[in-house]
Formats: sequence, structure tokens, C-alpha cells
Amino acid sequence: MLYRGLTILSVTFFLTIYLTLVREATPGSTASSYLSFPYASSSRPTPVDVFSVLSSTPPGHEEYSWTEGDGSAGDFVTVGSPAHFIPLENEDIVDVKTGEKLVGPLSGSTFNLGLLKLPRGSKWGYVGVARGPHRKRELVMVNGNPSVEHVLVAFGLNITSEGKLHVVSPAQTIDIPMAPKAGCLPTKHFVATYGAEDPRLFWTDAGTPALIMARYSDALDTCRSLGFMPDLRDKFGPLADALAPGEGVVDYQSIPKIPGAANNLELVRAQGQANVEKNWVGFYPGAIADGKTIHPHVQYNFAPSLTLEPVEVNSRRILYQDVILPPQLDTRKCVQDAHFSWEPRKIHQASPLYRLTLCERGMGCVAGEDNTVLFGMAHTQRSPTHYGKFIATFNVSAPHNVISVGPRFSMNGLSDDQINYALTMVPIEDGDLDPSIPQKRLPQTHLPSHFFLDDKLLITLGHRDRAMTSVMTTVRDVLGRQKICPRPTPQIVDELQ
Repeated sequence: MLYRGLTILSVTFFLTIYLTLVREATPGSTASSYLSFPYASSSRPTPVDVFSVLSSTPPGHEEYSWTEGDGSAGDFVTVGSPAHFIPLENEDIVDVKTGEKLVGPLSGSTFNLGLLKLPRGSKWGYVGVARGPHRKRELVMVNGNPSVEHVLVAFGLNITSEGKLHVVSPAQTIDIPMAPKAGCLPTKHFVATYGAEDPRLFWTDAGTPALIMARYSDALDTCRSLGFMPDLRDKFGPLADALAPGEGVVDYQSIPKIPGAANNLELVRAQGQANVEKNWVGFYPGAIADGKTIHPHVQYNFAPSLTLEPVEVNSRRILYQDVILPPQLDTRKCVQDAHFSWEPRKIHQASPLYRLTLCERGMGCVAGEDNTVLFGMAHTQRSPTHYGKFIATFNVSAPHNVISVGPRFSMNGLSDDQINYALTMVPIEDGDLDPSIPQKRLPQTHLPSHFFLDDKLLITLGHRDRAMTSVMTTVRDVLGRQKICPRPTPQIVDELQ
């Protein structure tokens, strides 16, 4: 109310004075870190020894191996409670096109679950999108192969006091029209396999529930790319009714709809787009959400690390360009150097990158660029079924260079050799498991996907391409024993310039 009568000019004037005073009072700080985030608290970010937190060894982890070939005879540490399998029968899925149960020749079941935590007060605790049973069309032949359509399925979920997810709403397909295309001819029999795959859910900085998925490309001469759905409510109507605004999440009507704009934008790399693209994961710069940005940055690769930034948006696609690291921050090879036994092409992204503030959730933890990192899970893949896992952290500020790389870990009740494919991570508070426990107050507005150091962490996965599963662990357990990425020496910097 105080600012209602002020003009933009006067607000800018007072803000400039304030930032100048803060900058003068805080050696080494910059005005840009305050100007970028309108939700920021007036308090200074909580001091944290970031490198110490990341590299510390969790209790009981001392004797475990770090990576393959490191000379250790021990196993990798196993994290979390026993894996929980989330049932969903094919006959419980509704075809959104007909409003009736999904019928016809189907193959397989629901797997590869992506999960998004909803604000408190919502009708569900979480929304999920998973790969559903394939639609087999054996009478429709493509290049001599029977046609198979992949399907995505959406539904609401809640969680028990033991941390077990269960479906609480009717499951329905997401209507994403696709068809076989000539650009997939080089992929042999996969030319006949089409449809959306591998959903990864996350909150945009504007407060909308977004989805990145594998899909067919629009270009005639390429096969597969990634699609971005800015607001899942466009395609899954029950979510609009279930979701309660708050915690940076906005009402469905709050975001203007652009006439003619698609709700499935193709993500395209300006240079270097491959015939088949997959495993792009989204993120947003900065320590806290800016309240307005919809189109994400992308972590394109972990080894070597490569970030993409959006440079052009139209009604059908988002065009991205590579973010070039300056020589003094060139840590592109940090992941592959740490996990040296793996070919770089066998290391790829698993989850989106999430903000993690390295102090405990509560009024005493103020997020800022100096105590917050982006972190995400990666896979080490070995054919045909092996998927190992580790965590890496990245700079929340441009150019989003790798900060640290974590050790391999296994999950309780899941073998690394059984296609346990991770898609999303979700922060869990004690109050999420016991509604009688009040939600911790925070000095800033954070999206429900913002992590703190003392949070529990729920990982969702697909098991053997046939089941949805989740594992509950803690942030500290998966974050420990990180190797800090060495920055190039002055001599190397000179050589790179």
C-alpha cells in the first residue's frame, strides 16, 4: 500500500539510493543481484561456507566408493527408504478425446513418473505426469513396421505419513497429436514409434506448472526433439481446479494467453541440433524466482557441461543458443573428469535443475546468489539396462558453470542394472507428511520446488519401463562428498584466450 501513490520514477529513485547504500555497506556485492529478484527479502543472504557444505561427508558415508575405477573395493552408498511402487491400472485411465476409458490394443503399463509439488491448500499434494501404455496399431504399417503411439497420462497424488505416493484423481491422457514422419527413417524401426515420452515437470518463475517432454520435431528432415508446455493446466483441466495459488504459484487466469500460440513449443538449438534430441532439462537463473519468466534456460549436456539460453520465442518454438563460458569459469569438463571411467556420451541429465539454498529452511535462512546453487541428478548409462546416479551443482548466476560433482549412489530396493530411470526430485518438509505440523515460515517467497539443506528429498523414477516408483531420502545424503570443480589456472586461461 505504501507504494501505491508513487510513480515508477520515484520508486526507481528510492530503489537506486537503497541499492547504492547496500553496495557500499557490503564489500564485493553488486546491485544486479538485488535488481534481478523482486521477491527478494531486504535482509542480506545468510552467510554459508558453500564449498565446505558441498564437500562434507555425511555420517556413515566414509567407507563407500566414490566412482568406478577409483581404487576403492567398497560399494556405492545406498540412500533412502525402500522404494515404493505406485499402482495405476490401465483400465483406470480415461482417454481425454472420448471421455471414456482408454480402449484398444494396448501394450505395457504406466511408468517414468514426473512429479510436481503443489502449494499447500491445493486439493492434491502433487500432480504427476507419466508415460502410459502404448497404443498398438498393427494394421497401420510404417516402412514395414507396425505403428506404436506413446501416451502421456496425468493425475493427482497425495503422500502418506510414511512418504508413499498414491493416486487420488482419475488419470487421463494428455492430448498431444503426433504421427510418424520421414525424418525418423534413419532410426530404423523407430520410424514407426511416435508420441510424447519422458515427462519432466517443474515450476516456471512466473508460477505456472510446466512440462518438458520428448516429442517429434516440426522439421521434416529431423526426427525427435523436446517440447515445452508452459502451463500443464491447458492440457489437464482438473489441475486448474485442484491447484490453490500461493508460494509464488499463480491462478490459471493470471497468465495472459497469446492468441495463436501453441501450448507445446518445440525447443530448438540454433546451431548443432541433432536428428534425435532428448534429455534436455529446464531451469531458471537466480537464487529465487523473478515472478515473471516463463521460458526456461536448458541444461543441454553434463559432460562436457553446456547450457542453452532462449533467444527467440514464436508461436511454435523457442530458439536457443549456447552459453559460452569465459576462460576463468571454464569448468565444462568437471563432470567427465570426476567420473572418468565413463564416456562423456554415456553421462546425461536425469532431473531438472532446482534451486537449493544451503542453510536450513526457516526465517533464519535468506536465499541469495552466494548461498544458493542449482542442483540436478544425472545418469551414467550402460546398455542395455544400467542407469547409475549422481548429483552435480551449478552456478545460479550466468554463465551457470559447474560448481561441484558428487559421487555415485544407489537407491534402496532398486538395482542400478534394472532401468531405474529418474525424472524429478521434490522437496519434502515434515509438514508434508503430517498436516498437523505447520509449514515453516520463510523470509522470502519461494516456489514449492525450492530446496533447503535440511529437507527430505523425494525422487521419482520409472522402473524397468513398466512401473512408477519413488524413493525418499534427504538432501544431505545425496549432496555429500562433492568434488569442487577446479577453476583454470592463469596459465590455462591465457592459453584459452
